[in-house]
Amino acid sequence: MKIKEVTKDDIVFDNGNVITYDHEQDCCEHNYADFEELQEDAKDYEFDEDLIFEKVTGGFRFGSKNTPMFFIPCYSDQNGFYSFDVDIYYNDKKVLTTYA
Repeated sequence: MKIKEVTKDDIVFDNGNVITYDHEQDCCEHNYADFEELQEDAKDYEFDEDLIFEKVTGGFRFGSKNTPMFFIPCYSDQNGFYSFDVDIYYNDKKVLTTYA
């Protein structure tokens, strides 16, 4: 499967699979994964459906056995009083919780 579309909210593959994020926002925070910062050459790769996800400092990486791992940064806009977590989903199933 190849990446079909990258938006601020998700990465959509040509077979309909989707990587998204969620965070239960509190009043004065905005935690999110910035999919639009995905390396442009990620769209050139053919991924396996069984994607691999890894938590790394400042976000997460995804890829498959036959591809490199690609970094997605996660951010938190707030005053430092709230949480920094971001839940990552693959086809509506939570695959990891990372920290901005």
